[in-house]
Amino acid sequence: MKSFALLPAEERALYWRNYANRTGVPEFIVEKDFWVCWLLGHIFAAPKLGAECVFKGGTSLSKVFGAIDRFSEDIDLGLTPASLGWQESDLDDAPSNSQRQKRNKQLQADCAVAVETQFMPELETVVAAALGAHTKTDRWLSFDLDAVSHSPVILFPYPRAVAPGAYIPPLVKMEFGSLTDQRPTGTHLITPSVAELAPNAFDDFHAEVVSLEIERTFWEKATILHAEYHRPTDQPLRDRFARHYADFASLWKHPAGQAAADRVDLLERVRIHKSRFFASRWAHYNTALPGSLRLVPPDSRIAELRRDYAAMEPMFLSPPPDFVSILATLRGAEDTINAT
Repeated sequence: MKSFALLPAEERALYWRNYANRTGVPEFIVEKDFWVCWLLGHIFAAPKLGAECVFKGGTSLSKVFGAIDRFSEDIDLGLTPASLGWQESDLDDAPSNSQRQKRNKQLQADCAVAVETQFMPELETVVAAALGAHTKTDRWLSFDLDAVSHSPVILFPYPRAVAPGAYIPPLVKMEFGSLTDQRPTGTHLITPSVAELAPNAFDDFHAEVVSLEIERTFWEKATILHAEYHRPTDQPLRDRFARHYADFASLWKHPAGQAAADRVDLLERVRIHKSRFFASRWAHYNTALPGSLRLVPPDSRIAELRRDYAAMEPMFLSPPPDFVSILATLRGAEDTINAT
């Protein structure tokens, strides 16, 4: 995994451009895809980092399962409660909702401290060992809290060889949290897209990750859409939120997604988990059940989502379906699930 990353920038740029010319995928996406895979490979290869991590979210759907044809640029990682000194039963079996929320708040605070004081220094050592010392600053990584979720974030501004795109920043964002019941998981190999162009150049590239399985992510996405359906109209749509609708539509058409739809037991687990740890007065997780699940956005959100979806166009690796088609797919999925 070391040799390609250490090629001169001009030589790496040739690979990005050749792949871009062959596929039509912008070269800055090809470059960032490589560094996402490279970083994941190093995280899960390091015993002090990967042993207590679960890779999840949209990037896992793209890189692990090939279920979405969208470039998902961020890395979503869950740290096990045990790695932070907690037992899952401390949270799941809390005597009241208020106690559960209090304990969960402390767990997330502990997660932020661990990411900043333990995970990031260890990963900095790993990155510096692979790439050498940063030429302009004394470190490769920086810590932050996400402006919306307030989750701990590590930023990795990778060594660029081509000009960045306007919509896609030239850094890898790793966002962390700690949750109970992050199962089922599996071990999977991931590879950068550019490896298709010249497999021999990536002979030593090995990136094996522990990922949340697709059937769990299927229902995580479904309940996101269900909650969003009930969001009060005076609350604005979150930026880049249309991706969840596009992702679920792709999942619904994917064979693994169709199989996941039969796992209503997982829907029940996700529904209960979210009602406990992401309680909201308006999310209506109690109705996230076959017969009353909502996947299609309300009419009042359609125009907003259409604009958000149009802004996402640079993220797609091939011509995306139009938003009307996505809505039709969601409507079919909603009808099918609610008929079970």
